[in-house]
Amino acid sequence: MLARIVRVALLVELAAWAALGGWLGAGPLALAALVVAAPAALRLAIIVVSFALARQWGSPREPGEEIGPGAGLAMVAEEWLAMLANNFAWLPFENAVLRPDPVPAPQATLPVILVHGYFSNRGTLCRLAEALDRAGTGPVIVPSLPAVVAPIETFAAHLEIVVREVTDASGQGRAILVCHSMGGLVARTYLQAHGAGRIAGIVTLGSPHHGSALAVLGSGENGRQMRPGSDFLRRLGEGEAVRPPSVPLLSVFTAHDNLVAPQESSRLDWARNVRIAGVGHLAMLADSRVHLAVGEEIARLRAQAAA
Repeated sequence: MLARIVRVALLVELAAWAALGGWLGAGPLALAALVVAAPAALRLAIIVVSFALARQWGSPREPGEEIGPGAGLAMVAEEWLAMLANNFAWLPFENAVLRPDPVPAPQATLPVILVHGYFSNRGTLCRLAEALDRAGTGPVIVPSLPAVVAPIETFAAHLEIVVREVTDASGQGRAILVCHSMGGLVARTYLQAHGAGRIAGIVTLGSPHHGSALAVLGSGENGRQMRPGSDFLRRLGEGEAVRPPSVPLLSVFTAHDNLVAPQESSRLDWARNVRIAGVGHLAMLADSRVHLAVGEEIARLRAQAAA
């Protein structure tokens, strides 16, 4: 559903830029340049503003995390390119940029389910899925949860269906969840609603476990739920205090996250936390340090289950 919405939105956006160029009397070459450059420039502006706001509202940097102008520009450029790829390829053409999920079948090891975040689908996770596939980490299942701006509880209900189907088909009884951004909140909500019986472990990547100040710019009920101090986050924390989760959780996050601020919002007291630096919120999905941390945690959980 989201892919179709994005394709229509892109057509409308490009048509609007073309109409503006025509109104300004641009020739064919200038018109083509406008239609290409304007959307790219708009997204660059969004990225720059997001980094500025995340710095303003962000957590203090730890020793060694400050980066120079050159590295900062490279980080912004990397996040910008990731946003362009996400907007123009990964989101609208999710099944073209990522291979189909493995056919459900009995497996010799715990299956892995990747859980996407806010205003995303399986296409957003293509670089992470590709890295896991190259490392021989399969089976890796990457569903698109059929909701866009619904409450996070709705995403968790859809995730429950996926988890049940995957664990039943694999014969393993449990799965490992690897979640980006809001996906981490979806996984924690799933645990509260359905328990940990089918979950061997969770990895979250850049998840706003305590909310993000930038969520005030988001839309939909799920966007409002990610605002710091929301009723949803309060209930989630209170529920975990009463009944602590019984599965291991690894939270990997970046000190330079441009969408989760303060960045320490990704830290959970009851989890293992790994903090990296020099990469943004979306680009971290293609970061080799993230791939290594995820792969090692999956291997550890599988070895633990096999022991």
